[in-house]
Amino acid sequence: MKKIILASILFLSANAFGQTKGSWYLGGSAGFSMGTTSQGGTTIKRSAWSASPEIGTFLTDHVQLGLGITSSGSHSDFMTSGSLRNLQLGGSVYSRYLFGDGAFRPFLGISASYLGGQSRTSPGNNTNDLSTINASFSAGFAYYVTPRIGIFGSIGVLGYTNTRTSVTGVPDIVTNDFGFNASTLGNRFTIGMYYTICKGKSAE
Repeated sequence: MKKIILASILFLSANAFGQTKGSWYLGGSAGFSMGTTSQGGTTIKRSAWSASPEIGTFLTDHVQLGLGITSSGSHSDFMTSGSLRNLQLGGSVYSRYLFGDGAFRPFLGISASYLGGQSRTSPGNNTNDLSTINASFSAGFAYYVTPRIGIFGSIGVLGYTNTRTSVTGVPDIVTNDFGFNASTLGNRFTIGMYYTICKGKSAE
């Protein structure tokens, strides 16, 4: 009898927390960092931010597909010699395969993104055009703290990045990176929160 009750509880728990085919969710991630670098009497102040709202759906009980709007910016203040500002905006698409059916679900994922923007230096107010294309493979976990609220943590495993900087009067600077290092993976570790706005029929 105890085994039957335990099995029923586990089944109901998995069914309540497992997002199913047809579920839709909203979410995303955001970050901010700041720091300084000093050498002699010179100090550089740095700050950076990012924000990525997302919407997605479950194509099956295990396959997730999502779209995001990605924005990022940074500012470096060189004190007496000027400053540098970067601002980029773009989009991303990703897919994940989630294992299991309970509240905790590991996953494997692939993603691709494009960012376009400008860097601006002062004094002089000089601008350069920037563009970044990224594709990466990741692994991570999803944990649903309630049947509708989930936390996703992702670690970049393998990636490719193409970066182009257009400077007036000289040929474009193009950088291609492929591998396991941080420069090819975009954000190497990300964590985001998702809210299920519409559950699939089998989750009702």
